[in-house]
Amino acid sequence: MPDQNESGHRLAGRLYATMRVLTFLAKPSVAKPVADEELKGQDSPSERVRALELDLFKDLVATVQKGRHARAAGEVFRAIPALVPRQSVAFEKNLGVHGLAEFNAGYRAQLADFKEAFPELVEWRLAFSATACPGSPRRGAPR
Repeated sequence: MPDQNESGHRLAGRLYATMRVLTFLAKPSVAKPVADEELKGQDSPSERVRALELDLFKDLVATVQKGRHARAAGEVFRAIPALVPRQSVAFEKNLGVHGLAEFNAGYRAQLADFKEAFPELVEWRLAFSATACPGSPRRGAPR
């Protein structure tokens, strides 16, 4: 669950992680979300979310009708409203170094939350990196 004081960039990362889990639930052929996926350089959070090609209604119906992690799907859908950043700047293409680090930290934090509740939905493989964001958990150490 996000903290009330999380930045918009961090919330955007959490939202992207949630959408990745939802994509995996709805489309079994899609790989599980992995914690070492990161936004880099000129990547855009909104382009990443759009690239998932989600149709929330269709994906929810497909997930529940297939009996594929229906409980998890409910939790994923319930999480979405709290993860939408209040500032549109969180979805801009050029997030900057700090914004990218915040986005990636939010992505990993959300996957860690899902991993705790539904271990079968997330692949947790992180390699230690000396470029971890100051103030964020050391890469390789789940929260």
